[in-house]
Amino acid sequence: MIKKESLIKITNLRKSFGKEEVLKGIDISIKKGERVAVFGDNGSGKTTLLRCIIGLYRYEGKISVFGMNPRNQRSIIAEKTGYAPQLPPPISMSVSHLIDFAFDLSKKNREQVYNILNEIKFNENGVNRSFRKLSGGMQKKVLIAIALGREPELLIFDEPVAYIDPESRNIVATIINNLPQNTTIVYTSHASFREPEIIPTRIIEMDNGDIIKDILHEKGRGGK
Repeated sequence: MIKKESLIKITNLRKSFGKEEVLKGIDISIKKGERVAVFGDNGSGKTTLLRCIIGLYRYEGKISVFGMNPRNQRSIIAEKTGYAPQLPPPISMSVSHLIDFAFDLSKKNREQVYNILNEIKFNENGVNRSFRKLSGGMQKKVLIAIALGREPELLIFDEPVAYIDPESRNIVATIINNLPQNTTIVYTSHASFREPEIIPTRIIEMDNGDIIKDILHEKGRGGK
């Protein structure tokens, strides 16, 4: 058996905001093709962990993504990564212009985004509206469609199905579950795992900036 190398390698990761230490020496190794669910209550450090991985925050310790430093080589990593935050940013441009902007950077076929938006019940008239004026659920659909449409090697989602209506939530989960097996996925949730949402191959649970559980999930690995 060929041993897979770590796509994401995190060693002694620490992050503080002022005097508050939010991440307390995290060690994680994620291999290509793993689908990792990071669970925990609000304030456990989940979002901070993701933001460190994609290079949005300075931190102490070491992070390697595709063998690169996410702070120093963020643009190169971004070419291979799709990211959808929990709280959409206040972007003033229209949805169509946002899609154009994202795909001018990635050089991928943007039509796939529109196909996904249609599949997840995004109102086609919404593409001409300002992104900032959409509902939270509609904003989330746009960001997820852009992330998926770029067909990246690594997908990072912060609460991917939060704020989305139940029907679309199930569709989004199905799309993600059916992605190629070599796509690496890391996503957060504050809720306990339940069907029919995204099925992980591995579950990490965080509490107060520490990892308190890290286990394989048999159903995500093809078990029953």
